[in-house]
Amino acid sequence: MKELTEKTLLRESIEFNGSINELKEKIQITTEKKFKLEWISGNEFTIHSKISLGTFIISSYPEYFDGIKGFGKLIELKNGKTQIDLNTKLRIELYFMGIIPILAIFITFLRGKEIPSWSIFLFPFIILWFWSIYRFQEKILFRKFRNYIKAQ
Repeated sequence: MKELTEKTLLRESIEFNGSINELKEKIQITTEKKFKLEWISGNEFTIHSKISLGTFIISSYPEYFDGIKGFGKLIELKNGKTQIDLNTKLRIELYFMGIIPILAIFITFLRGKEIPSWSIFLFPFIILWFWSIYRFQEKILFRKFRNYIKAQ
């Protein structure tokens, strides 16, 4: 199961021409960002998309919903450069989209009613649909971050 969830996550590495401190300085100086960055610890951060229509976020301050989010970790390389590892986590909405249909089919079965065959194919399609929408937005977020880092 862990292998399956690992394949659904987005991972990317970016190399920055400078130290971790230079990268942090660049992030603090430049205010025009197309994403919101929050530091978790000294070398770890989250990036949030300012716009995420699928999760009802249309500003840079997601208060009730997480929105489209990525996680980053800074690793100082020996050649004076910094490696930025970006990744995503499996969204809880996808768990719900997987559990609810199974419960609905199970309850229908317990009630002795016939399960429509189309519903068995519909539920996996819905999960794939939402996963692909989230993935598309996560890739856009990573691209915005990559372009921001590469612009020097």
